[in-house]
Amino acid sequence: MNIFRKYHQGIVGMALAAMLLAACDKDVFDINTDPFKDEIYKTALASPISTFLTEQEGYGEYVKMLRYADMFNALNQSSSGTSFTAFVPNDEAMHEFYHRRGVDSLQQLSKEYARQFILYHTVRDSILPESFVQKKSVQNLSGDVISIKIDSVNAGQAILNEEGHVVEMGLSAYNGKVYVLSKAMTPLVETVFDRVAGSGQSQIMAEALRAAGWEKPLSTVMDTTLNQDRQKVVNHYYFTLLNVTDATFAKAGIQSLDQLRTQLKNADKEGLSEDSLLRKYVGYHILTNQYRTDELGAAQGSDVTRIWSSSARNQVFTVTYDSLATQEAERYVLNASGVSAKFVPASSNVLSKNGYVHEIDGWLPVWEPEQAPVLWDFADYSEIKNLVDAEYYQPAEPTASEQRFRVASASCFDFEMGEAGSKNRNYSDIDYVTCRSNLKNANNYDRIVFNLGYMGKVTMPTPTIVRGKYKVELTIVFMTGNNFMRQQSDGNGGMLKMSFDDKDEYTTFSAPYTKVPSALPGVYTSTIYEEIEFPETASHQFSFIILDPAASTNSNFSLQFDYMRFIPIE
Repeated sequence: MNIFRKYHQGIVGMALAAMLLAACDKDVFDINTDPFKDEIYKTALASPISTFLTEQEGYGEYVKMLRYADMFNALNQSSSGTSFTAFVPNDEAMHEFYHRRGVDSLQQLSKEYARQFILYHTVRDSILPESFVQKKSVQNLSGDVISIKIDSVNAGQAILNEEGHVVEMGLSAYNGKVYVLSKAMTPLVETVFDRVAGSGQSQIMAEALRAAGWEKPLSTVMDTTLNQDRQKVVNHYYFTLLNVTDATFAKAGIQSLDQLRTQLKNADKEGLSEDSLLRKYVGYHILTNQYRTDELGAAQGSDVTRIWSSSARNQVFTVTYDSLATQEAERYVLNASGVSAKFVPASSNVLSKNGYVHEIDGWLPVWEPEQAPVLWDFADYSEIKNLVDAEYYQPAEPTASEQRFRVASASCFDFEMGEAGSKNRNYSDIDYVTCRSNLKNANNYDRIVFNLGYMGKVTMPTPTIVRGKYKVELTIVFMTGNNFMRQQSDGNGGMLKMSFDDKDEYTTFSAPYTKVPSALPGVYTSTIYEEIEFPETASHQFSFIILDPAASTNSNFSLQFDYMRFIPIE
């Protein structure tokens, strides 16, 4: 997807997000409305969190930070049902954090940074330990998602964001719970661009990002736009940057931005300008969603190579996965058949406020690979991610209960509801839905449900597909209520007219639910195109029209799509 189109679509995510954060401060951390400001509030049962910590040994440094950041009374609030979960580093953890930050004491940090530290380590609502151990993530008061990994060896311990170490759970204060950390988390205050520009080791890449117009997008965390209904929508922006350090550029004979331009021009076979070549090269190193290295390189079934769409128009790179590699640095290879590169583990998976930065050990010029299987997950759009609670977007495992979120306003969809509408009240027009354990084979444990009625139509952009011939398969989720579609006892089995780019030669008719071999709920795959040929490497507009009248008359009709796979034909 074109990040600049998406970036300029409106101005509604950042402003609303700022409003939400301001509301968070006003409604949750407004010390001026704290009825117990400047006094110690205490009940017969317990003290509120800040006071509770002053009464315990081992938390003196965190209490000092609360006072230094003017947050002591804020965390003591206990009115209007306010409650918190505080991840509190003990004194040893605080001193270790100072060392990590390169300071000797609290006073060498700014008060604003100390405030962000407190917000980052605080969650709205009181989380009991029995609920905490069931969670995969929580969202803190700075709006960031904190991942949770329960320690399977040490009871009562957990790891937060691959960094913070919980060693004691659920100490009770009057207005919430305290989880003790033996290692503090690092607040996310830097953006992807900040990470690159501030490292001091990637000046050529930082200059290239500026020259190619990427400084502002990579420095943007959120904004607000107006959706089709003129409602304000928060847009969070997520990126993955493959970073090339100055030392790595030097290995390729590139010592400056001018030399990078020259190198690109010397290799050009299209007659493009130096500016166009630089924009293509820089965009080639950026994905408009956030992925860890294991997500970029995870093998899908028997596939060992994955193709990824970059932000450079119609340009892709490959990640080859070697399951036999014993060293982490050897596990993934980018563009293995071209001028290849590998991730540098110590400098990859660097989380920022709006995505990940991964250092690579080669300069990775733009290159067109051979065909490889492409798995297109229908939910893998940042626009959809913006509309789904962070805890439930592409969960790490099946969810205990089905979670549903309306995502029809996502700009990746261009859709029309059929004139007769739909009688299915279980879903809205387009929903993002998580999967329970009975659908554990669903990719990322989620699916997109379309409920658009007879003659409803949807158009979506595909990932970039390398030119060539493909067999195309569609994987769907089948529920018990869809059995009438499988048996065609009402309607024609969910007949669809499918097309790429609205071209006749790319148009087919298919009823995938009639090909489901069992009445049991599950994830099933059927072939949509035995052969289709794309003459150029590009993203395509995939569309389908619902040609089954039951889509408007049967209350159980729905189309539940998991992913589409493009399999190369030799």
